Amino acid sequence: MKLPYIIGRNSSKNDEKLRKTLTANEFVNVKDARGPILYSKDGLLFAFLRIQPISLDLLSPKEKEKKIRTFSAEFSSERKGFKFLSISRPVDISGLSARLTSLLAEATDAARKDLLNHEIREVSAFALTGEVTERQFYLIIWEHAGDDGEKELLRRARELENRLSGCEIEAELCGQGPVVRLLNLFANPNYAHLDDDDITPAIPMLTKWGDSSE
Repeated sequence: MKLPYIIGRNSSKNDEKLRKTLTANEFVNVKDARGPILYSKDGLLFAFLRIQPISLDLLSPKEKEKKIRTFSAEFSSERKGFKFLSISRPVDISGLSARLTSLLAEATDAARKDLLNHEIREVSAFALTGEVTERQFYLIIWEHAGDDGEKELLRRARELENRLSGCEIEAELCGQGPVVRLLNLFANPNYAHLDDDDITPAIPMLTKWGDSSE
């Protein structure tokens, strides 16, 4: 690929910087993300199922054995490959903050207000630092692109949802927003820790603030 000519004294440095940028972009094997499907540059289609966690420690030995047998029966006929991904990310506590703020507005007792104010400050500190994390679990499946590639991928995703449901495990096919956030999360956990992030593509704009002497 021929690099464009850049006018200026630092053209050689700019050329080298652009070469590095192109190399980094080519390293990411992502072509597009539309709906629940991720399109890769090497001709594969990916879908992501988010699996809600369960605690086996809360089950009795008989319940554990039953769940293992059910899981084995449901997935015994699965012949295609899949990947299991577990990622830590900051917990979204915006709902808790909104609830505490609502309770504070309704409170009339001074002691209750003090307790709520203290709790809001503690929760806000957790939100700013991002130190409180949660584990998220995903099942990744893929198919080759083709005439029926998308239909086959979605059919398999729904089938896996039903199989996990038969094991009393909740799973949900990720849409475009969660897929994009998952990709950012995989590279940088601090990038998208809220579920309501705006994923609309945008061009960053630089604003001139004036001289530093002002």
